[in-house]
Amino acid sequence: MTVSTNKYQFKRLPRQTLKKQAGLSFLGVFALVSMLMFMGLFAFKVVPGYVEFMTVSKIADDLQANPEMMKAPKSKVIAHINAAFRQNNLWDLKAEETIILSKDGRKGYKVQVDYEKRANLLRNIFVVTQFKKDAGQS
Repeated sequence: MTVSTNKYQFKRLPRQTLKKQAGLSFLGVFALVSMLMFMGLFAFKVVPGYVEFMTVSKIADDLQANPEMMKAPKSKVIAHINAAFRQNNLWDLKAEETIILSKDGRKGYKVQVDYEKRANLLRNIFVVTQFKKDAGQS
């Protein structure tokens, strides 16, 4: 079947043979790859801080569960925490800057984790994660 318009003759194709173009353009692929790379960089900078926090939290929970250590002098408790940090390869953390020991008449000390971590994302853009937790609670 042909349709005539002006002087040109066009042949109509059956509908099944016409297909719409699918896929992403170059700019779409570039935007998608850029976004995935940024998310990967962000995860690469933030996830180690959370893994470190889980380790510090476990150390604090174990310390809070030890009644003998909670009744020891504060300097001995701090030394114990620092030794646990070194054993778990947390070399850049210090017990005095990471864990707060407050007097609790019944148990000796109340252990709290309270610190923040800064990671350089891009040049002068930093990601700051703040961690707080009372030991012995989930």
